[in-house]
Amino acid sequence: FILSHVYLRPFVEGRFDYGSFLWARLSRIYPVHLVTLAATILIWLVALEMGASFSPMAFDPAVLPQHLMLIHAWGTTPTVQWNFPSWSISAEWFAYLTFPVAALLVLAFRRRPAAGLALAMALFVLMAVLSQRLGLPLPEITRLGVVRVAPAFLTGAAAYGLGRRFTLPRKAALAGALLATVWVVVASSLRAPDIAIWPAFPLLILSLAEAARTAPFRGLGAAPFVYLGEVSYAVYMTHLPVDIAYFHALDRLAPGVAGPAAWIAWTGVFVVTMLVSAAVYHLVERPARTWMRAHDPFARKR
Repeated sequence: FILSHVYLRPFVEGRFDYGSFLWARLSRIYPVHLVTLAATILIWLVALEMGASFSPMAFDPAVLPQHLMLIHAWGTTPTVQWNFPSWSISAEWFAYLTFPVAALLVLAFRRRPAAGLALAMALFVLMAVLSQRLGLPLPEITRLGVVRVAPAFLTGAAAYGLGRRFTLPRKAALAGALLATVWVVVASSLRAPDIAIWPAFPLLILSLAEAARTAPFRGLGAAPFVYLGEVSYAVYMTHLPVDIAYFHALDRLAPGVAGPAAWIAWTGVFVVTMLVSAAVYHLVERPARTWMRAHDPFARKR
């Protein structure tokens, strides 16, 4: 949805530079991926030296090249491995590579955006049905993240196309956002299948965007919320290495912790995660992204 908002107009006007687009997206995701992968490897090696045991399937050095090339969610590994959350970054990279296809589809349905959105959501339903017939629950399709991400990105682009074509009154938009929120909460509480939950998210995103078009949500622009948004990627990518290191250390320093101390220990992992995420954001993510954007090899060729 956001990619379409930023890049669709340049695409239409012929100002879209595919090389610079990919470089910008790579500068956004790769430095933190590289650092967290290295941190996971280091934690694994240290833990092995200290006598810890891990599943060979989860930490297999043979698949590190796939992780370095961001293709580990393209069906090139038997399961999620190393820094597990990075499967979605691999899938996201595939979506970036194929963004022009999504843009062309949005433009093809620009006069009938609702049909485009219905088609994208039909692809999701098809994927969900096929995964169930293969005996593979939808949330577990991580090593084939490219299959999982395709309908999601197409739906986001199609929802943006619908928003370009029509404008919702603010009350209707807020009602849509409320409906989508209740939908997700109730369906999740009832343990409904993912196929019954997922369609609420395009409605939620589109409704919030439409509501913000007429009157921005000023509270969400407050500095603390903006900062949390900025470090959110670092939180996502560091939480697993922090979790592994924290709880292995806790098991050695305070084995069998229980009662109020256990609650303090669990609170501690959130504090450590936020501190590590802030450090990664300020020391790795932001400076690396700034440097890479300033050294765009494709910009020199224009």
